[in-house]
Amino acid sequence: MKKVLLVALFLFTTFVTFGQNTADGIIKNAQTNEPVPYVNIGILNRDKGTVSNEKGEFSLEIPTEFINDTIKVSSIGYETKIFIATEFIKTLKENKTISLLERVIELNEVVVSNKKLKEKVIGNKTKSKMMRGGFRNAELGNELGIKIKIKKSPTYISKFHANVTSNTGEKMKFRLNFYSIEKGLPKEKIINQNIIFSIDSKEGEFTLDLSKYNLVVEEDFYLTMELIENEGNKESEVFFSAGLLGNATVTRLTSQAEWKKLGSIGIGFSLTSEY
Repeated sequence: MKKVLLVALFLFTTFVTFGQNTADGIIKNAQTNEPVPYVNIGILNRDKGTVSNEKGEFSLEIPTEFINDTIKVSSIGYETKIFIATEFIKTLKENKTISLLERVIELNEVVVSNKKLKEKVIGNKTKSKMMRGGFRNAELGNELGIKIKIKKSPTYISKFHANVTSNTGEKMKFRLNFYSIEKGLPKEKIINQNIIFSIDSKEGEFTLDLSKYNLVVEEDFYLTMELIENEGNKESEVFFSAGLLGNATVTRLTSQAEWKKLGSIGIGFSLTSEY
């Protein structure tokens, strides 16, 4: 399996396995029976996972040595499901459908004020071409991002920014994720809707308008970008500026894998905020 490439720190790593079990199926909404797209499916804290496609379909290779491990199926807006790998394989042999229950989400109260807000760009604002990080030969569910420190609570998020250094991934699709923090690493997603986008820019500044999502945060959080679809050439890549100053990058290779910090180099992701 090949890791995300970030400068010289990301190396190709091959995992030797003895036998594979293929589990394939479709994720559906338990209430409506409609497919649920872009669901994270993976072996917990292992580098074996995937993301369901737009039709809710997925295929997951489960090495024999992980047959008694835990498989987690999760999606924004739905209750998480947990399986032992053997149970997961058996379930899908009997019925190709995994049904997820919708989760009732309580929205935080937003206080409306006529006070003029201050605007500030927070995060890593580098536009360096000397250092870069991004996605190359990446698995679905591969994520990388940084910790974002806010000035005041609440903080309103209106835009996402990154500086593209190269892009041959026209058919790649990404999701922007916001996570709470536990023991210095991402924990639980803290937004209630998917932020899905493609990157058309070949080079230069990329900005994503987030105003329609009404994003409000009350404490520091992790901001990550996740690869959720790649229908083009599997050798496709997207790279962004990175730098030595700012917050260090965290990454995981695929859905439900273990988070890791990568040295002192920070991917150049930032947000326009108001407080």
